[in-house]
Amino acid sequence: MQRRALALLVLALLLAAVPTAAQAKGASAATISGGGPGGLPGGPIDIKGDGEPGSGGGLANLAEEAGLFAVLFEGGSTAVLAAPPAGARGPRYTIAWTFPDGSGGADKVGQSVWPYAAGGPLTYLAPGQPVLDTTTRGGWYRAGDDLRRSLIALGLPRRQPVPFPAPAPAPGPAGAVDSQGRPAPGSATLPHRGAEPGAGWLQAAPGAGLLVVVAALVVAAAVVLTLRRRSGPGTAAR
Repeated sequence: MQRRALALLVLALLLAAVPTAAQAKGASAATISGGGPGGLPGGPIDIKGDGEPGSGGGLANLAEEAGLFAVLFEGGSTAVLAAPPAGARGPRYTIAWTFPDGSGGADKVGQSVWPYAAGGPLTYLAPGQPVLDTTTRGGWYRAGDDLRRSLIALGLPRRQPVPFPAPAPAPGPAGAVDSQGRPAPGSATLPHRGAEPGAGWLQAAPGAGLLVVVAALVVAAAVVLTLRRRSGPGTAAR
């Protein structure tokens, strides 16, 4: 009977210790602040709850969407980026996560968030932050648009993602013009250079040159006829 009671006591102690260990793995609170000069219109946003991964709570879902656990401890995650991607990011916010350490204290971990970044929300967790007897691994993380929507539902401004810059127009064909008769973007319209050096006045005015050539031929024919008359048999002397 005593052995059975002892076993039940040990089991009860183990069951009591499980929630504490599980809670130590997830955040218990988060504070969202930032967003540029003046911060959020209503001040920082405080969130509390069960942040244990997979618990389904609002705090846990926010941590999952922000990629917190992927950059917190996990190594080799394909979602972690080696460098920030290109593109405008928009305003930056900060999420300060609170992790209970199991001894009555708590660790604070800061994560930067760009909810409106071009290409999707972007987050960054600095490495080396003390948390739960270790340090954060850190890194960049490309989140899904569900993070932007969740943050808007919590009180962030209702804004669309920053668009990527429009691509430069492709070069058009030489001499192309738009509807207003202006050179089209990228078209290789060459300026008028006039007659080439050494081309002469015949190339500059082909009609006048032709008339001159005809006149010269007429004069030449008249000269030939005159010379032939002078060289013919003369009148006999009496």
